[in-house]
Amino acid sequence: MESLFKYYKNALTNGLCNEYKGYWRSAKGDKERLFCLAMRQQSIPHLFHYSYSGTGMTRKDLLEGFSDFVNGKYTVIDADGVVDNYKTQLYVGFTGELSPSNDVTAFMWCDIPSLQFEATRCEKIYVGCNSKVNVSCDGFNNIIVMLFDESEIVLEDIDENSSVFVYKYSDKCKVTKGKFCLGKVKEFEKQLKL
Repeated sequence: MESLFKYYKNALTNGLCNEYKGYWRSAKGDKERLFCLAMRQQSIPHLFHYSYSGTGMTRKDLLEGFSDFVNGKYTVIDADGVVDNYKTQLYVGFTGELSPSNDVTAFMWCDIPSLQFEATRCEKIYVGCNSKVNVSCDGFNNIIVMLFDESEIVLEDIDENSSVFVYKYSDKCKVTKGKFCLGKVKEFEKQLKL
């Protein structure tokens, strides 16, 4: 938990808003509440940026201190408190194949050889901390990718009825389109605002 509070102090130094200061204070000492707070969509870029830069949670911190909450062991329901049954998961240092059925899935330090979306999925994925994720889509899908730091998304097999929208938050991140990337792919350059 020491590294978590170091991360919190760095966040305060870098202008963490008053609303989040209150959330952090009320969740102090409760790993589940802290993890749920970190899985809010407005929190994930912050977690990624500071972890990647070395001033946040490390891979070891997350795998050891939050082992019950990562790599498919825990699903946060309604992290943002906006939509009922909105599911979010975090994968850290994971190297397997996945077929997620979440609304949001985040990857840190991962090498995912196959992230398979079956027909009729609308999911957002966050890819950061030097991760590489290979995506395939069957049928109609609408996938939104938030790509950070030096991470890479490989769009291997994208059905012609699927759409992938990639928001790149770094000029070092990479989008690779495979031979069977037949769907609509749009890339957008975004500025990371913390």
